[in-house]
Amino acid sequence: MLTRVAIIAAIVFAASQCCVEATSSSSDGGYTTGAWRQVNVSSYSIESPCEHQQWNITQESASAVWLHFSSVNLTSGAQLSVTSLSGSKSIAVRSPSSDVTTTPISGTGVMVQYVPPSEGCTASNISTMKLDSIGYSYTDDTQAENEERDICGAVDTMKNVVCFSSGSAEDKTMVTKAKAVMRTQRTREDNAIATCTAWLWGNQGHIISNNHCFSSQEMVDAAKFEFDVQTAGCNDDGTFATCPIGKTLVGNGNVKFIKSNAALDYSVLQITNDASYYVKTYGYLQVRSTAPTKDEHIYIPQQPKGGAKKIAKSDNDAGTKAATILNLNYSVAVEGVTYTHLLAYSADTEEGSSGSPVISRRDNTVVGLHRIGDCDNAATPSDQLASALKTIVTGNDGIKSA
Repeated sequence: MLTRVAIIAAIVFAASQCCVEATSSSSDGGYTTGAWRQVNVSSYSIESPCEHQQWNITQESASAVWLHFSSVNLTSGAQLSVTSLSGSKSIAVRSPSSDVTTTPISGTGVMVQYVPPSEGCTASNISTMKLDSIGYSYTDDTQAENEERDICGAVDTMKNVVCFSSGSAEDKTMVTKAKAVMRTQRTREDNAIATCTAWLWGNQGHIISNNHCFSSQEMVDAAKFEFDVQTAGCNDDGTFATCPIGKTLVGNGNVKFIKSNAALDYSVLQITNDASYYVKTYGYLQVRSTAPTKDEHIYIPQQPKGGAKKIAKSDNDAGTKAATILNLNYSVAVEGVTYTHLLAYSADTEEGSSGSPVISRRDNTVVGLHRIGDCDNAATPSDQLASALKTIVTGNDGIKSA
């Protein structure tokens, strides 16, 4: 999603067309929620297999920290753990193992502890670990310095998906459709972690997101596609680092890049390993072959700020007015390029919602691909998206006639 950071130089909103001058870039690959920091492996080596050792690792301005071990191989009876600095949470690291990423622990640091065998340890025993990088998520304050919210009005009306699970029949349908929506996270070349939203399209395991999130196989290979990233409770706070993840699909070797388009800001990928499992488990969305109508009611399932999946379905702070398509001919200029014939709506979104499906409440088809954030959010309309997808993929039950 092109965010509101430096986005508005001028806004002209008319009944038929809205033009926004924007200078923000779409090449960052999504919303940055954290980063990785490489460390010297030798600084965290087990010097003696029979002695207790401890390392405190801190990261300034972090809201949570996790570690990556390229390998762990402990002598029999020894233990390795990663613990919060307060001692309130502890994670055991399995041995032997390789390419291990620990679960995030809230706070600005963690403590790594090596505990030798309680008996029978000699100098000939060998215990090794290779801790090569530290991952961390930014605090809200750090994010606020770099990003501007796209919440329209005084109240964020997006709600956790579970909030709708016991609602009306329409709400329950929204929850079902939202299962096809996933979080993506990708480690960029600068070690920053960028997140976007994506969704399963059609019955062959295709994935749709934005071009500015995925424009090459290399970007896909560096990404993870995460399903059911959502809270258990309606009022739970699910951040990028702490929200439960139902299932993770590693892009490398499992997801194929097919095509992307900068003008329409779409990207088409496909699961190549057991695609039928994901389609059966999470369902899929269909794109309407025609454009939506003005004032058509919509909802947007999304992964704002890389956190818990939420649904936006209202246009006012009280949550009593249905979100609608406000404009069918919205225009935006980004870095000298003007994009026209976009959809405009004011349903709440945030950074990280790039690639979200804008879904009609009338027939639950996708009528837009969310791509630009501000209170006048913008999407590629379904007729343009469907026309493009038809030329890329055949035999996919992903296009629905109006």
